[in-house]
Amino acid sequence: MENNPFMYLVDEALFDNERIFKFSGALLQGDSLTVTFLVRAEDYHKLTGDLKEKLEKTVRELIPDSFELHIVYKKTFTEEKYLISLINGYFYDKSSILFSKLSEDKISFEIAPSLVKIRIGLPPDAFGYAATNEFEKGLAEYLDGLIMEETEVELYRDGSETDVPVVKVHRITRAQGSTRLVNIKVKIPIIGNISKKPQYLVDALKREAESVTVCGTVIKPETLTTKAGKPFFKFSITDTTGSLECVSFTRFEKRLKSLESYFIEGQNVAVEGKMSMNERSARMSLIVRNAVVCDIDFDSIDTSVKPQAIPEDYIKVRPKTYTELEQADMFSDSKKLPDSLRGRFVVFDLETTGLNRSEDKIIEIGAVLVVDGILKETFQTFVNPGMHIPEAASKVNNIYDSDVQGAPNIETAMSDFYLFTRGATLVGHNAEDYDAIFVKRIGGELGFRFDNEIIDTLTLSRRVLPTLRRYKLDTLCEHYGINNENAHRALDDAVATAKVFIMLEKESDGK
Repeated sequence: MENNPFMYLVDEALFDNERIFKFSGALLQGDSLTVTFLVRAEDYHKLTGDLKEKLEKTVRELIPDSFELHIVYKKTFTEEKYLISLINGYFYDKSSILFSKLSEDKISFEIAPSLVKIRIGLPPDAFGYAATNEFEKGLAEYLDGLIMEETEVELYRDGSETDVPVVKVHRITRAQGSTRLVNIKVKIPIIGNISKKPQYLVDALKREAESVTVCGTVIKPETLTTKAGKPFFKFSITDTTGSLECVSFTRFEKRLKSLESYFIEGQNVAVEGKMSMNERSARMSLIVRNAVVCDIDFDSIDTSVKPQAIPEDYIKVRPKTYTELEQADMFSDSKKLPDSLRGRFVVFDLETTGLNRSEDKIIEIGAVLVVDGILKETFQTFVNPGMHIPEAASKVNNIYDSDVQGAPNIETAMSDFYLFTRGATLVGHNAEDYDAIFVKRIGGELGFRFDNEIIDTLTLSRRVLPTLRRYKLDTLCEHYGINNENAHRALDDAVATAKVFIMLEKESDGK
C-alpha cells in the first residue's frame, strides 16, 4: 500500500510516541465509512481512550461531514507462522494450481524492524505463470495491508529451465513523510475552502479518488454551456509536475461570476474535488467542489528524479538479435565508417494514447541497438496503460485495448527499456520535441534518470539534406530507398529511423 496524503496528515497530527498506526483500508457503504488501522501487538497497550479520541477527531477533519465515521483497530504481529498462513491463503484464493505447487520449505524470511523480505521458490512451470501474472506484486500489496513492515517479495525459479527469468522481485516501501505536498497560502476563498495541503499533480493524476486537493497556475479558463443549456466553468492548472483539466458545475450565478473574475489566465489557485477519468478524452479531470485563490510556494515542489538502482536483469522484455539480409548490402561500402557512427546507439520510437506530452501514456516501445553502424538487437513491447486507448490514437497506430491486454505495465516496461539503453546514445525522429520528453517524464516519475545524449534525426536531416521539401520519416525513407511498410508501429519506425540515421551520418561525414 503506497504512502498517501491521508496517512501523512494523520501522522502530522500525532506526537512521535503516538504514531503507532498504519492505514489498512477503508470501506464505504452508503453514507457509512469504516476506516481500518493496524497496530502492532506490542503497541496495543498504547491504544488508550484519549488516543482513540484524538485519532478519530483527526480523521473526522479529513473526510466530508456527510459520512458517518467508524474506526476499526486491528492487532497485527510479524511471525513466520503467521506470514506462512497469509501466503498460503493468498495463493489458495488466487490460484489453486499454484497453491498445490507451493512448498513451505521453499519459503524463507528475513525479518527486520522495518522490512520483511520473503523468498518463494517455485517449479519452472509454476514460476513462469506466477511471474507473468505478477504474483510477487499482488502478494506484496496484500501483505502490506496486513503487517506493519515494508514488504519485499521475491519469486525465484527452483529448477533448470532457462526460457523464463530467474527471479522476479516487488517491494512495497513507505518512507516516512514521503507524500509530496505543496506549500500554499490561501488568499481568497471563492467556493468554500480547502481542507488539506495540495499534493503534486503528477501524483494526483495516477488514480481516481473521491477527494483530492491540488494547486497550480490557471490555463485556458472558459465558460461553456451543456447540451441542456446550463453554463459551467472549465479551466486547466499546472504545477510544473503535470497539468489537469478542472470543471465546475454550479447552480449559483454568483459563484460562476466569481470564478470568471478570479480564475483568470496565470492566476495561482488551489481546488478540491473528485478526480475521475473523462470517458471522452480518456484523461483524468477534476470536478471542483471547493476553490480558492492562493500563493503557491513553487520552491516546495521538488521535480528532481530520485534514481532507482539500475536493474540487474530484464523482467519480461528481453532483447532479440536483429537479422536482415538487406543490412549487409545496404550499409556495406568501401567508405570508412565515420567516427560519428562508432559506439552504441539505441534508436527508439513510441506509440502513445495521444499527443499531450505531460499527460498521455505510452502503449508501445520499439527500439534497435546499433553498434558501430550495424543493427544488432531489437527491443519491443506493448505497454498496458491501465485505461481505454482513445479511438483517435488507435486509428493512427492500430493498437487497441485487446492488444495491450496482458502486456507489462509501464513500471516493468520502462525498467527493461532503461536497462536496454545504458551506455548508449539515444536516437529518434522528432525525439527532442516528442519521444524523449515522454521517456524523461515517465522515467523520472518511476525513478529512472534518462540522461543519455540524444540525437534527433529530424534536426540532422535538415542539416544534411537542406534541399529536401519535407523531413517526415516516410519522406526520408523514400529518399534513401528504405522500406517501412508498417509505419506508425514502434519497432518498424525505430528500425527505419536507424537506417535513416546511418545513411545521414555517412552522408554528413566531412560536411
